[in-house]
Parts: sequence; structure tokens; C-alpha cells
Amino acid sequence: MNNFSLTVKDKVLSALKEYSMLENTEKIVVGFSGGADSLCLLHLLNCLKNELSIKVIAAHINHGIRGAEAQRDADFAKDFCNKNGIDFKFLTADCVNEAKETGETLEECGRRIRYDFFNSLCGEKCKIATAHNCNDNAETVIFNVIRGSSFNGACGIPPVRDNIIRPLIYCTRSEIEGYCKENCLEYVTDSTNLSDDYTRNKIRHLILPVMEEINSGAVNNISTFSTSAKEVTSFVTKEAENALNAAEKREGVYDVSCLLTLDKAVLKQAVVLAFNRFSERSLDSKKIDAIYNLLFQKGRIQLFGDIYAEVVKNNFRFFIMYTNEKATEKIIDCIPFEYRNGTYNIKISQYTNNSKKINKLVLDNLIDCDKIVGKIFLRTRREGDKFTFPRRKVTKSLKKLFNELNIPVENRSSLPVLCDDSGVVWIYSVGVDARCSVDTDSSNIIFVRGEDNDRQ
Repeated sequence: MNNFSLTVKDKVLSALKEYSMLENTEKIVVGFSGGADSLCLLHLLNCLKNELSIKVIAAHINHGIRGAEAQRDADFAKDFCNKNGIDFKFLTADCVNEAKETGETLEECGRRIRYDFFNSLCGEKCKIATAHNCNDNAETVIFNVIRGSSFNGACGIPPVRDNIIRPLIYCTRSEIEGYCKENCLEYVTDSTNLSDDYTRNKIRHLILPVMEEINSGAVNNISTFSTSAKEVTSFVTKEAENALNAAEKREGVYDVSCLLTLDKAVLKQAVVLAFNRFSERSLDSKKIDAIYNLLFQKGRIQLFGDIYAEVVKNNFRFFIMYTNEKATEKIIDCIPFEYRNGTYNIKISQYTNNSKKINKLVLDNLIDCDKIVGKIFLRTRREGDKFTFPRRKVTKSLKKLFNELNIPVENRSSLPVLCDDSGVVWIYSVGVDARCSVDTDSSNIIFVRGEDNDRQ
């Protein structure tokens, strides 16, 4: 075994153990850019693979942003893996054009493409390892504080999130570079990391060095503070989750008098959790305070664009207020029903089932009308829409769902969505939501069939 820096090795092993990062894991996909951080992580995990009983795969992405320099990094990463017997996977992407098509920022688009690629390499008993370290965590905490985050922002980067692990989270950048030097590991440097044009780079190159001049242990101290914040937030979140569930009258509507019995910190966290159930956007501390104050009054406040919070008759909820342009919807007031536009043809008919057995071939397109809330209408997706799979009982936002199903970006804004006053009922090419799916007791059933006019 190579001459490990004990500090880095011990810290990695400690993080792996403390957060059970390798529980039920046989394979690790390592995000490998070729920089010092990812090189250290890949090298160390590869050296420990027998001890940890894991297979290591390196995944490298050319985002199509840095031209010849990006190709240099890709060649370096491939060469390193070939020399060290590491399975190497590579993807070339065009983040600039894709971001323009999706409306995402370049950073958002790059991140989505990265993790989609990493996940595509995963199977059962597999984790994704990224090289986020103690400095990255400190930079994130500072960034969150500067932009006005709530206390949740002080938690920084989570060591584990879903199937993503961060084994270097306790290691400082200087320790990582020391590890590379001790093990004679050369690495590449991304020129964009040397620029002060980006907010995080300004924190990295200007703010953190000054903080370390004041106290040489600044990075580690911020990490310790972040860990304490995680512990406190974890407790408050559990309390808030239980309280929010108890206060929920129906989906997305909460009893105000019940919420107002909570401690202020728990109540604010309950507000955050309620919003997270509604939208993928994040609330800053000002918006959280505004919603908190609203609970003691009544009325309505605007949060983002068309997203509002409202307190009416002891009921608290988030909702979308659409302009006339966005509110276009086709109300279904009779069966059979047919709707056709330039792309899709939707047909709804009564379904007659003379036996208790339901044809599995049409099950995803059958709706129990007795479970419909209010009116039923056809529209396209909107902010806050969510879908629950009937058999798996897994709930996802439509944004995540469409990403996972690889529905073309250009089709997503026009894809037909059948709804009622409570939310999504059925989605074209996806099927019926669990809330309105049929069972053996269903008697009033309709059949929805969607066709692509281009394929007819």
C-alpha cells in the first residue's frame, strides 16, 4: 500500500463509518475531474477497495465549456485510470446550448447532467462519491449566510444525501494537496477555479484567506459550527415534521391554530417543510419571516412570481395564482370527451368492467371518478405539481419525474395533464396518480387514452 497521509486516510475512514456511507454498498461511482480533490478521493478509495470490499468506477464529464483545456483534463483522467486499472466512464455534453433550451443556469444544467450521468452508471448496491471537502463546506456556509439563508443554510453540504456520499468532507484542501504530494500524484487545475468572477471563487480566494489570517483554524472551525447546526436542525426538523403532519387538514392545507402552538424555531422549520412539499424552490430567511408573520394575521403574500402563501379562515396553504394567459384549461363536463390540438389527442370514455378483475394493460389509464375532487380539467404542468406512482407510492415533482423518464425538454411544457381541484390525476405517457387509481371496490371508472397526433 502506498504511503498514505494518515490525516486524510483516517478522516475518510472516520466519515465513512460515522455516516454509514458504505452500508449495503458494493460499487462506488467517483466523480473524477482530474483535480486534486477528486484525484485524492479516487486514488484513496482505489487503494482501499479490497479492505472496503468495493468496486471503484471513475466517471468524467466534458461539459463542453472549456475547449482544449477540457479535452486535456479528459485525456489526463483517462490516462490515470488506465495506468491504475480503474474502470473509466466518459461523457461529452453541450451544457451551453442545453441550458439555453431548458432555461436553466449553466451551473444548474451542468449539475443535472453530471448526476444524471453518475446515476446512469449505478445499479443496485451502488453509491456516488463526490470530492466535496471541508473547504467546500466552509465556502457553502459563508455563501448561504451572505445570501440571507435561514438557519438550514448553516448546515452546509450534507455528508450523505440519497445515494451520494462525500468521504472527504472532514479533509481540508491543504491536507488533500499534501496527500497528493506525498503520493507523487500530479493533477490538473481548472482555470475557472482561479478566476474571481464567480461568487464561490471570490469566497475561496478572497474571503477565506482573510478569515484564516485571523484564525488559522477558520476552515475547521466553520466545519465544526456546521456540524452543530446539522445536529440542531435535525432535531428541530423531526419536531416540525410531526407537528406539520398533525396540523394537515387535507393535502397542502394546514390548521393555523395548531401551528401557532409551536415554538418559534419549530414553527419556522414547519413553514420550510410545508413549502418544500409544494415547490422545489428555496425560501430565504426574509420569506420565512414573512410567512411566519402571516400566520398571526390573515391574508395573502407573494413569494415568487405566481407563488403565494395564504391564511384564510384558520387555513394555511401555498398556491399558484395564474394570469389569464397561464390559466388556460379545458374543463371536462361530459363523458365521452375528446380533445385535440396540433400535437395530442385525448379521449375519455366510460369504462365498463363486468368482473372484479381489471385489465392490467389499461390499469394506468383508469381513473376512479368517486375519488375526483371538484371539477376535472385538462391543462399542462404547473409549479407545485406532484405525481405519486400507484404501486410504488413514491411521490415526485413533475420536474424530477420528467427528468427521470427522459421526456424531451421541448415536449414538457405541452404534455397534457389531467387534474382536479386537489391536483394531478393523470399525465400523458405516465399514467394515473395513486390518489385516483382504481381498486377492487371502484365502480365509477373512466378510461383516458392519449395519442400523439404525429404517430397516428
